Amino acid sequence: MKTIRRQLTRKLLLTVGLLLGAGGLTVYFCARAALQGEFDAALRTKAQALASLTGQKDSGPELDFSDEHMRGFEEGGTDFFELWSAESRTVEHSRSLGEGHLPYRHGTLEKPVFWNLTLPEGRRCRAVGFEFHPQNSDDEPAKGSFPDAVLVVASVRRELDRTLATLQVVLAGSGLLLLAATALVVPRVLRRELKPLQTLAAEAAGIDAATLSARFATEGLPGELAPIAARLNELLARLEDSFERERRFSSNVAHEFRTPVAELRSLAELAIKLPDTRAADADHETLAIALHLESILTRLLALARGEQGGLPVQRERVDLTALVQEVCESFREKAAARELDLKVNVPVNAQAETDPVLLSSIVRNLVDNAVAYTPRGGAVEVEAGANDGRLTLRVVNSTEGLEERDLPHLFERFWRKDAARTGDGHTGLGLSLARTFAGAIDCELSATLVGPGRLAVALTQRATSSGG
Repeated sequence: MKTIRRQLTRKLLLTVGLLLGAGGLTVYFCARAALQGEFDAALRTKAQALASLTGQKDSGPELDFSDEHMRGFEEGGTDFFELWSAESRTVEHSRSLGEGHLPYRHGTLEKPVFWNLTLPEGRRCRAVGFEFHPQNSDDEPAKGSFPDAVLVVASVRRELDRTLATLQVVLAGSGLLLLAATALVVPRVLRRELKPLQTLAAEAAGIDAATLSARFATEGLPGELAPIAARLNELLARLEDSFERERRFSSNVAHEFRTPVAELRSLAELAIKLPDTRAADADHETLAIALHLESILTRLLALARGEQGGLPVQRERVDLTALVQEVCESFREKAAARELDLKVNVPVNAQAETDPVLLSSIVRNLVDNAVAYTPRGGAVEVEAGANDGRLTLRVVNSTEGLEERDLPHLFERFWRKDAARTGDGHTGLGLSLARTFAGAIDCELSATLVGPGRLAVALTQRATSSGG
């Protein structure tokens, strides 16, 4: 299995190896160039000393040379030279050459030519060659009076090669030792430095649905892990909230279904045990309970389809004025029974481009909720319009006991301020369904407290959606 530690170890070793190799080669070539430069400088000095001892006679150039002047050119020595006349005729060569000869190759005195060569005996040498004007009898360089001479001087490079070989061994050995030390140290350092990541993974492994309240400690974490732990804590908070909502939903569903199911069971048992005492309205009561259960199931299915994006949307030009007024009129009788002042404020001929069925359902749920929960003798205000092509709807009603902290829960399924089931016929799904339908037609549904004891629920069409 691939791990970050193994990959980092492998890549670090490869990187260190490449850097050591590049560094070692750089040091080697720089050192070789410096050593070879010193060797060439000494070789050139010897050649210039021999050139200074060369004079011009009538017969041609002549080297006034003796072993006492420059040692190393004697027989068996490690230095060699050969002098040629302008006609490429050998004039003189060192006794150390024996019967051999040096290559005829040269540059100028100012820019001599250096090269490596191997003598017939197998000795590796480095040579320098240049042409020059021999001295005349007055010890002055001949200015064109005499032809040039060519001098080639070579020296055995055994010590230079030995020094370079030693340098190669030292650099290679040092590189291998450093690489081995890195291979030993890096895994241990990575294991220690990656320990917070392993701790984070162990903490994450211990979290399940029952421990979503746990949070990762961010104090003392490395800078790279602290943001990850913070994001994980945010994720856990969202998951905890979601699970809590689901638990409340499951509990609320059980409460909603328990009472009507118990009523159905009581009616059925009574009809079986005492058929002669069966009430005349028993069938109507059974039908009412069944319709209530069907209403809950229908709304839950609609919520599920809406949350999955499965609601069909048919956009068309809608007479917003007529739609809102028609819905509000259907609640006039209910509002009057509770002594509510139901006010409707919609401009004449307001038009909107939206789905009429979903919009009608949203308005109906909002007005129904407002009429049902407004205290007796309170007021309900419905405002609607299409400003700058954007649909707006606002339902304001009087309320009692509702606080700012309750607003996020208003659109939760089955949520009520009073946890007890009121038996008012409401399923607690109206606002949830309205928000789901609002999302389907590109609208947002929000709730705010606009004053003491006044709740405003607003429907606003998003700017990205076209309106009429």
